[in-house]
Amino acid sequence: MRLSKLAMRREAGFTLVELLVVIAIIGILIGMLVPAVQRVRESANRTVCLNNLKQIGLALHQYHDANLRFPPAYITEDTSASGTAYGVSYPDDNRNGPSGFGWGTLILPYLEQGNLYNLFNLKLPCWATENALAAKTKVEVFLCPAVPVGYDSFELVRYTAGSSQNPQNPATFSPSIYFARSHYVANAGIHQPWGRDPAYCLDFEVGEPIPANGNIPAFLDGPFYRNSRTKIAAVTDGLSNTVFIGERSPTLCDVTWVGVVPWACTPPRPGWPSDPNSGGNLVGVHSGPDTHDHPNVIIHAPNHPFGHTDEMYSDHQRGCHVLFGDGSVRFIHATINPLAWVAMSTRNGNDVIVE
Repeated sequence: MRLSKLAMRREAGFTLVELLVVIAIIGILIGMLVPAVQRVRESANRTVCLNNLKQIGLALHQYHDANLRFPPAYITEDTSASGTAYGVSYPDDNRNGPSGFGWGTLILPYLEQGNLYNLFNLKLPCWATENALAAKTKVEVFLCPAVPVGYDSFELVRYTAGSSQNPQNPATFSPSIYFARSHYVANAGIHQPWGRDPAYCLDFEVGEPIPANGNIPAFLDGPFYRNSRTKIAAVTDGLSNTVFIGERSPTLCDVTWVGVVPWACTPPRPGWPSDPNSGGNLVGVHSGPDTHDHPNVIIHAPNHPFGHTDEMYSDHQRGCHVLFGDGSVRFIHATINPLAWVAMSTRNGNDVIVE
């Protein structure tokens, strides 16, 4: 009787082969489930990111309604002024100076962030001690949930060698400056304002002749750059054809909505082969081919594999979301026709968008 019960207990158990089969089946089911979960998560992240950009688009138009122009990428009140404020000398060789406040700060009242906006003293530099608490405040509408890291404030760095056209040897400011992150940047057009020759940095509205380009003056042709005063009427290519805002992840380099500090720069994250860019790149991007690149032609569409710190870049798969001037949001693939991307990046190029 005891043997019979023991045999029954043995028969009721799993053999090693059966256990391995069950484990294999569970592994297959998990393997099938994980990609589905990842797709659902990515879809949810894209929806949140898309809605963020739509809210930003509405805020930009409300700002335009109130001020009869879109906000500039950032402000320098007097590009000819010089001095020192809160430990930072100005101007740098791109002629950046106080107040430095960026497009993100300027539209805060239209993003239901009026209380945060009122914490800033806009008469002081954006890096002033009195603005430090507000400048480190996280604003959800400026953050894409697809970004794996980089939601808290970051410490700005400055270039200590080279120039605004070729910033080198990044080091922290003294005293330290911390700004809140943004995962979105404004479009400056084809040319990089932060790459201009110092002689043409006093007024970004003036064309810059480049000998390598036949001395043809290059004008900033995007909607957003320092002290820009772009009106709807100035977007002659059409709002629906002109890129306003797009993504750039801290996976590539740091971005802020707060503003620009003289001598600041944007080093790429370790592992990227690209070089730093100077201050204005904290809030803006350009598409290329910049006139300084001639006779080479460098166009960096979203998620370009080289990882230029002044390109649009996201942690979504295969591209990024882009806000157009009419408030529409589209997903632009990294494989977009480069000439189409250039055409979308200008506000007044009279060019045709190639499908």
